[in-house]
Amino acid sequence: MGCTHLPRNIVRSGVAVWLAILLAVSCFAACKIRDEGEAGGAGSPAVIGPEGGIVEIADPASGISGARVYIPAGALDSEQGISISRKDLPQALPAGYRAGGRCIDFHPDGIQFSQPVLLHLPYDDLNNDGIIDGRAVREENLFVLYYDSLNNRWEELPLYGLDTGGNLAVVESMHFSTYLVAVDTSDARTLDTGFTDTDTDPSFEPGECYLGNDRFCHYYHMTVLRRESGLTAIVDRNLTYVNSGIVAEISEDGSSATFDATSAFAKVLASGDATQWRWEGEFVREHTFLMDYEVMQDDTLSSPDPGETDPGDGAGGIFCRVEAVDANMVKITWEINVFEQVIYQTNPFGTGHCLAIRFRATHL
Repeated sequence: MGCTHLPRNIVRSGVAVWLAILLAVSCFAACKIRDEGEAGGAGSPAVIGPEGGIVEIADPASGISGARVYIPAGALDSEQGISISRKDLPQALPAGYRAGGRCIDFHPDGIQFSQPVLLHLPYDDLNNDGIIDGRAVREENLFVLYYDSLNNRWEELPLYGLDTGGNLAVVESMHFSTYLVAVDTSDARTLDTGFTDTDTDPSFEPGECYLGNDRFCHYYHMTVLRRESGLTAIVDRNLTYVNSGIVAEISEDGSSATFDATSAFAKVLASGDATQWRWEGEFVREHTFLMDYEVMQDDTLSSPDPGETDPGDGAGGIFCRVEAVDANMVKITWEINVFEQVIYQTNPFGTGHCLAIRFRATHL
């Protein structure tokens, strides 16, 4: 089984993606637009003729929402029934390759076009942090494979562009087949560096720390603060005023934030499941400054880490909970509304308003 690994020629937010958008908008009145997202199936094909058109999946429940094909005028000599569906992998990926999205089938399989069509393929980035969920690979390092059914192997297509706002990889193709956004595990870069063997199936002992092999299970931190552009939540080894760590997505009601733990921590990535870990955390009392909320010390809940803090620092006031919500994402929930409590901090070294949290995990 072979896979041709071509150079990754990627246009980020550049002319290529904007050209596709402009073409789609300009032909909106003439194009036939069809939602083919019924339970991941192909549904009724959209009939596209020599004038061209667009077929798109718009149903969020389909699992491939956003998948679409733009067929320019002249690409077809006659009318064709065009459809898109979700599909299981027709064959295992080559060693070291992992899926970065769903496998998508464009019908009719094997059809040849007179000029290239544009395929838009959704990739997994639930919290839109620029990292493929569960892969620890940045979106600029993804690529697209198609399945060569004649030779029974996967082949790689060079990227035409990325729609990072919509989390779509864009490729040109002269034919239909089965397509997949994929990543190479050698591109994986987690936030921590304490564990490097992420391409095997290692086992972890109950109670083993998610970091390194130190006798202390060190904390990582989440800093929630307001910038001129709005609220941010950043996961990093230290409390931080810069965007140097993993970006967490703050909930609409301001009561929680969710981040990709498999992209942050190499052991969690290697285990393949964030729910296999017991997550715990608390406010960092001396660094949390809110408008009208005092973080109280609670010695029965506080568990100072001799490797990180002074036992007398008073970090306490444990918040609601830290939990893995699925195999990749960890959610930190608090009992305050940060939109009301955290104001803009003009001095990064002062005592402006922010929320400081520390957390850690051990294997179940």
